[in-house]
Amino acid sequence: MCLNPAGVPWPRWREHVAKMEMEQVFEKKLKEKIQKLKDSEQELLRRHEQMKKNLEAQHKELEEKRRQLEDEKNNWEAQQRVLEQQKLDSSRTLEKNKKKKIF
Repeated sequence: MCLNPAGVPWPRWREHVAKMEMEQVFEKKLKEKIQKLKDSEQELLRRHEQMKKNLEAQHKELEEKRRQLEDEKNNWEAQQRVLEQQKLDSSRTLEKNKKKKIF
């Protein structure tokens, strides 16, 4: 049986070296996967923030449109009240004029 410089038999030495190489490969792949997960997490956070900003902008825009619509509605209702009052005043004036003519 041949011995390596450390005094370990060659078959066991090769097993040990192979095991060490496998552990290094495993650790390398593990680090790569961890980095990939970190990168994915950062991308998801970035996309989440972008979507949040977009939703906030849409919400603000919708609130502004709602306010404008409410203003338009209030103006329209005020105009309708004015028109109704004018109609009432007009019909009262006509009735007064008719009563004056009758007598």
